[in-house]
Amino acid sequence: MQDKTKTILLRVLIAVSILGLLPLFAGVGTKLGFWEPITGFRMTMNYMNYSAVASLVLVFLVLFIVTKNLTKSIGSFLVVIAFAAGGYIFGVNQEPTDWTGVRGIHDVTTDMENPPEFLALLNAPGRRNSFDYPPETAERQRAKYPWVKPILTELNENEAYARALEVAKSLDWEIAGEDPSRGHIEATDYTKWFHFHDDVVIRVTAIDNGSRVDLRSLSRVGGTDHGLGAIRIMKFTKMFVGD
Repeated sequence: MQDKTKTILLRVLIAVSILGLLPLFAGVGTKLGFWEPITGFRMTMNYMNYSAVASLVLVFLVLFIVTKNLTKSIGSFLVVIAFAAGGYIFGVNQEPTDWTGVRGIHDVTTDMENPPEFLALLNAPGRRNSFDYPPETAERQRAKYPWVKPILTELNENEAYARALEVAKSLDWEIAGEDPSRGHIEATDYTKWFHFHDDVVIRVTAIDNGSRVDLRSLSRVGGTDHGLGAIRIMKFTKMFVGD
């Protein structure tokens, strides 16, 4: 009878722990259209502590089921905690807390003096972030992403435009506007988990002996894009130049 009670209790604890992990999968609900990306993100962030506790309980229960020994389970669990704590302290938590970090950067461009302007996506649904690019944002970008530069190519303006459009499509960006006469392309990219909308504008201009390609990546919501805008521009640049 006692063994049966212990088994039932163990199963209940496992079930409750699994339920406690559900907020971590709020992104699935976003992709299925149950709620907006920001709602799914907030669900995860608001209940992160509960999910962390649930995950620890679940890990311990799994170790106990595998080892069938309380002492060994506790020892193994402490080892897991030590590795997790080390990974957080020396890895995840290494992002500087000052303003030069990715925090506060959700607008990244290759031309900080004259950022490409959005036209087709001006009234995109769900937008909360401004199109303004203040000096403070430029200072933060220079500090964090000094390698974000315009593309200088020997291709003429028409060739560079065609190449830029080809690369944007190959990156699975959703093209929102094309204007070859102005060298202007607009597109939307989506984050993989919470499905946030990040808008991109590409500007191609003629220069001596070729063309200049500038990009701008702007998140519709949120105070930071966690570096995705800079990474997005980097991927585009590498594909454009053929690296």
